[in-house]
Amino acid sequence: MKRSMRGLLGLVVGLGLWGTTTAHAAPNLVRWPAVQPLTARTCTLQEKQTKLYQLNHATMHLTATGTAKLTTGWVRVGQVMVTQNGRLVTYWQVRNARLHRAGWVLADAVHVPGASSKDIVTPKRAPMPVKTTYQRRVAITTVGTSHYLSLVGAGRYTQPRVIFHPTAAYLATMGVQNKPDTLLQQAGYRDHYHFKTALYLPQQLGLRNLGDPQSAAFSLNNRYLYVMYVDDQQPGQASQAGWVVRYDWQRLMALGAGRPGKMAMLRVAAAHQFDGKLTPFDRQVLAAIEVGPEFTAGHAQSLALNPQTNELWFISNAARNQNDTITRLNTQSLTPDARVIFTTGRGHLGDELAFDENGTAYYWTHASQLRTSKVDLYRGSIATTGVHFEAATEGLANNPGFFTQSTGYDEATGKLYLVADESITSLPVAKWGHWTARQVGEANFAGQREFEGLVFMHGVDQGFLLTNRGTELMRMVVDKQS
Repeated sequence: MKRSMRGLLGLVVGLGLWGTTTAHAAPNLVRWPAVQPLTARTCTLQEKQTKLYQLNHATMHLTATGTAKLTTGWVRVGQVMVTQNGRLVTYWQVRNARLHRAGWVLADAVHVPGASSKDIVTPKRAPMPVKTTYQRRVAITTVGTSHYLSLVGAGRYTQPRVIFHPTAAYLATMGVQNKPDTLLQQAGYRDHYHFKTALYLPQQLGLRNLGDPQSAAFSLNNRYLYVMYVDDQQPGQASQAGWVVRYDWQRLMALGAGRPGKMAMLRVAAAHQFDGKLTPFDRQVLAAIEVGPEFTAGHAQSLALNPQTNELWFISNAARNQNDTITRLNTQSLTPDARVIFTTGRGHLGDELAFDENGTAYYWTHASQLRTSKVDLYRGSIATTGVHFEAATEGLANNPGFFTQSTGYDEATGKLYLVADESITSLPVAKWGHWTARQVGEANFAGQREFEGLVFMHGVDQGFLLTNRGTELMRMVVDKQS
């Protein structure tokens, strides 16, 4: 047992299950070595003319060195992910003792016995044509914010730029975490809560890198968790590739994914699938995970469910020099099926999105990364027929942190949450545009984590933080006050 676990741990590190992540707006990340050793596995090449490449370790460029000639007798021993034409491409290192040859080949051209793409559940419904609506009227119709509320913190709780690091527990276990981690609140007022691991997410599944989640949303009945990813090799612009993975939350919880001692099951199943060593239990775990196809996603940090229409929407383009785009995600194909292209006039569309129980949409922006930067808040409506937002007449005089990351809405409390890295501000929606300093709360944390999203279940008071290094969903736990 110990011996097999050591092998699994080596595989987890070899696969880079924390990943070679270089997320947009998040430099200075700790990285695993670019070339990752893998457990030696006999493999075959798809065809005799499979191209072999030589890797320049200094520049991470690959140069063609000929063809393989034979399809059998090869052993896969390593992996590397490189950026080519703006996309993340996986190569495997292979050797052939009979031919006295070695080199790198595209992973798609290699078959490892036991590892099958059929082990990964994909949508049964094929991608649909995307219905596009071009909106002529300007989407933001008000002049803008006329007053900014000074907060109790007066900027003391505005978090500066955070240098992200993997957690100590992640490094200590090499990603195979079976106990929940905790992220405690460091400072703040009004809001008193901390976060505790609810679900450790896989960092890689098949050839798909899952190391850079951007947003998440629960289905209306809270059965499914939808997580939106990007390939982490492109800036957060309209052309960035992404995809959605649907996790059967209820099924995974029933299997024990949220219980200490079994919490590593998703990462272990993903590692076993990659190496062709799936157990019957691994197959149960993977059957609860559905991996959608790639599509043009943009920054992807705004996936949100409208409870009134049961539709998933995300902002696929909010670049200042381009038309804005809001896109609807089809829950069957996990690909877009509708989008609205529009302009905001003098306003600015943010990269975050949340809906309340009535279907009202919210987002927020701030102009710079300074603690004195003011927050503008917007609410409105989103439909396939058009988009309309109005700015709140009152904004906030201080922003939560360096980068805007997410917007969350709690149906149980009626609170809207403005999320930056390691810092969250909350305010009641019922007092929209007429807040007082006593109604706004701020909370700071100090775990050097990237706060990708804050998502709430529907109809119940349960919130979850989507965070990275490694990827997990952490439950919001309210702290008792004496």
